[in-house]
Amino acid sequence: MKRHIDQQNGSKFVIKERGKKRNIATNIMVDKTVNHLLCDEILSPAISPFLIHDNGASRKNKGVAFSRKRLEVHLHKYYREHKNNEGYILLMDFSGYYSSIPYKKCLQVMNNLLRNVNNEDKAMTMWILQNIFQVFSIESNKDRGINIGSQPSQNIGIAYPSRIDNYIKIVKGCKYYGRYTDDSYIIHESKEFLNEVLDGVLKIADKLELVINPRKTYITKLSQTFKFLQLKYSLTETGRIIRRINPKAITRQRRKLKAYKRLLDNNRLTYKEIENIFKGWMASNYKNMSQQQITNMSQLYYDLFNRRVRWKNQGYGKLRYLMERKLKTLD
Repeated sequence: MKRHIDQQNGSKFVIKERGKKRNIATNIMVDKTVNHLLCDEILSPAISPFLIHDNGASRKNKGVAFSRKRLEVHLHKYYREHKNNEGYILLMDFSGYYSSIPYKKCLQVMNNLLRNVNNEDKAMTMWILQNIFQVFSIESNKDRGINIGSQPSQNIGIAYPSRIDNYIKIVKGCKYYGRYTDDSYIIHESKEFLNEVLDGVLKIADKLELVINPRKTYITKLSQTFKFLQLKYSLTETGRIIRRINPKAITRQRRKLKAYKRLLDNNRLTYKEIENIFKGWMASNYKNMSQQQITNMSQLYYDLFNRRVRWKNQGYGKLRYLMERKLKTLD
């Protein structure tokens, strides 16, 4: 029976995140169902044994919080091992990661990772991936680049650079290494060693046709402030980890609140939607904010909407206290 590609289009849109434009595409429901079954039943279980523990993106019971926690675990272990904070951290970032993944080499990597899958399931999975890449190619007129909104793309994103992960963890023996999609770090006492590892990573990345971003890839002292997954860290002489939210994230959220107010005035968002968005952001970030930052953000919200944030869940008692502690209202 001759197979063909269904050319039905899903939704496509562009988001602007931290100054960068990202093209997002979603599938129609039939394609989503197929992709969901493919990833949950075959692709995810097949690639999981070949992924390092500290590869934290798009995996069950892992995510941003997991990767941030693992960084702190590695910092604590390093301090206990060396009894000081006199070390270095190499921070690496891929440039245009999802948009630069080449189809031909990616299929070779995925075919190798599926080597323990039975022949029928493997053939079906590779056929679906080939069709997905063919659709991506038609849309972009290139032989590289995957859509972030597709579920198989998330599996590809965590698995494609696994050769780099294995080189760092196994070949170079780096205990304190972690990666979250295109962001990664290595902690070591020797700056020369980290430069050596980076040279090896650059060679493998070149073979994979990935580009290491030179502006975001650098080595710094653990005692100095460095950024990973939008949080700023430093390791003190006593072994304490100082963790703070990136001030740029505060600035972005303040701008968003003002934009939400304009959308509310134009009846494009409801107050309840805005309140839920703000509560979610505060709940995710308040532990990394100072009391002054919490107060300033809460005050801006009140000044814009002339309302306090209402909490139904009693589990947020501490956050509610911190937000209202110095809030100036008309009550």
